[in-house]
Amino acid sequence: ITGAFIAGVALSHSSVKDEIERGIHTLTYAFFVPVFLVGIGLMANVRSLSGSDVGLTIAVCLIAILTKLIGSGAGAKLGGMTWIESLRVGLGMVSRGEVGLIVAGVGITAGVIGTNVFTVVVVMVLVTTLVTPPLLRWALREKEAPDG
Repeated sequence: ITGAFIAGVALSHSSVKDEIERGIHTLTYAFFVPVFLVGIGLMANVRSLSGSDVGLTIAVCLIAILTKLIGSGAGAKLGGMTWIESLRVGLGMVSRGEVGLIVAGVGITAGVIGTNVFTVVVVMVLVTTLVTPPLLRWALREKEAPDG
């Protein structure tokens, strides 16, 4: 990941940057992302979760949502945004994605975490990704309070 990032930074001022970016975007979303997600799906095993794992999954999902909502929302409020704007920022940041899946994938491949913990992380990523749009849609419909 770091090497790819450094290559991107090195090429960011290249005269062919736009052409490279178009080619990489097409290749990434047409091939690499689907292959990566299939691999993650093959490693996850929702059926292996026991009753205590379900409780852990719910707890992890709630903690993931609340920490993003509170952390990002508080940062937005400290940055001078209104309460509703801060709520919107917090809700917009709830979704967790590919980095969490990459870290979990490395963890299970290295034997640092087991299938159950890996599956909990995958479910958390799915839940946070799926709840963000409706929550954000709701927050964007809310009107500003007169005092902000």
